[in-house]
Amino acid sequence: MKNRLLFVIQSCLIIQLWLAVPSRVWAQLEQSDRLEIPTSSSRSEVFEVFTLGNGGLISLVRGDDFIGNRNETWEFTKYDISLNPVWRVNYKLDNRYTPVMAHQGQDHGYWLFAQPDTDHFLFIQMNFMDGAIETFKGDLLSGIDVHQFKVIGSKAVIAGYHRSRPVVVIHSFFDHTSKVLPGLYEKNTELNNVDINEQDGIINVITYAYRKKNCVFEIKTYSYEGRLVKKTSLSDPKNSFISGQIVPLNQDDSYLIGNYSVGCTPYSQGLYITHITDNEPDAPEFIEFSELQNFFNFMKPKRRQRVMERIGKRKSLGKENRFRYRLLVHELIQTEDEIVLVAEVYYPNQRAGSPIITNGINRPYSGRSIEGYRYTHAIVCGFDRNGKFKWDNCIPIKDLNSFELQEMVQLTPVNDYFILAYPQEGTIHTEVINRSKVVVENEKFEITAKSESDKVLTNENAYLAPWYGQYFLAYGMQRVGPSTVGLGREVFYINKLTYKTEGIQKAENRESNDVPR
Repeated sequence: MKNRLLFVIQSCLIIQLWLAVPSRVWAQLEQSDRLEIPTSSSRSEVFEVFTLGNGGLISLVRGDDFIGNRNETWEFTKYDISLNPVWRVNYKLDNRYTPVMAHQGQDHGYWLFAQPDTDHFLFIQMNFMDGAIETFKGDLLSGIDVHQFKVIGSKAVIAGYHRSRPVVVIHSFFDHTSKVLPGLYEKNTELNNVDINEQDGIINVITYAYRKKNCVFEIKTYSYEGRLVKKTSLSDPKNSFISGQIVPLNQDDSYLIGNYSVGCTPYSQGLYITHITDNEPDAPEFIEFSELQNFFNFMKPKRRQRVMERIGKRKSLGKENRFRYRLLVHELIQTEDEIVLVAEVYYPNQRAGSPIITNGINRPYSGRSIEGYRYTHAIVCGFDRNGKFKWDNCIPIKDLNSFELQEMVQLTPVNDYFILAYPQEGTIHTEVINRSKVVVENEKFEITAKSESDKVLTNENAYLAPWYGQYFLAYGMQRVGPSTVGLGREVFYINKLTYKTEGIQKAENRESNDVPR
């Protein structure tokens, strides 16, 4: 009887303790739908996914049958938001061409192919509505190393390097003519970004140049026909601009947002924003990492305290701080009231050896070989529509490595929250923030198989992509089977995931009501 009474008392205490922690929010991530595409053991295959918002998604399966010189088969399938097939289209690729890059427009998808050792290129245009395919051929530059490919109207924009110098070519699909944009083919210059403004019909080419021991950041604006319209130069006696993205306000008015360094190095010291009217930039606002409220939250508390004390001591002595962070800056996310920047901090994994030798624009000539990249954390920063920095936050990333430098952390706005998530070895890590406040700390969710009788045996090449509303997609390769005994079967999976914030809102309301008044 005493034991039973003790058990009841303990149970009541546990319930009371659970009710006394209003800020605890239980897992909200749900796997609502899943698509499994079996792989073939008789051919090599490549899988890709293109999200279309609430219009669904398109999967691409590229297959080579290893038989002579047979052309590669490209199978496109469109799925609706419930992952049901809508249409399927096959395309036989001429084996003289190799795929280079893809571009996703509003209503069409585009693929660029090159014929090696020639100036012949092939373009595929696909209508997302019905899968109708059109092909266009053209001659560009032989030996161009393509870094970016975009489409504006009925013209392709191909940016890259030719004989180690930057070049941007626009190619008309209708009359098959090509034009090299003027003013770019210069020494000691690198392409930073090619920005397409379809509404105004202009092309902005952002370059980074090393001239007379100074780093010069330039925006060259071209008309739809390829005529140089204006040029904007940004230079600062102390800081160097590493990257920049344009936020147009009107045809002659815009913001430029990016990250900066000191002394023409690739190491970011912080973020900047500047207002550009016509081609004249205002004095940039530089935001050093030490000025961010949450930048160092990826560190353990004791280490973070030591770092902050060291930064504060240097500032009190009038000394400048020097950081060695590399940033992968995502495309800006624009809402009605805010401009949101997401960037991942990473380090190249390198073999031991001699130091890298670089020129003024940090292009390696020799040294250690890179063996992938290691991510430490991602930062999220918000600016208002008047160009003022408002808030920041961060999500720690633990033991995440990638052979390619690519965006791993995805941000999805849901109501008043931002869902941050990244994939890792068959799991999804999430964090929920409300601007500078973390409302749900890091949680981990398993990506499960479609059938309850199946288990996930291995995971490979996991990716994450925002989809629509509060939904996003996880996709990659898995080996699944009814038990851990045996090899199971390999599938390419696409999981529809949703993060419900209702529980967060209730927990926050409960927490605010418990605050003494």
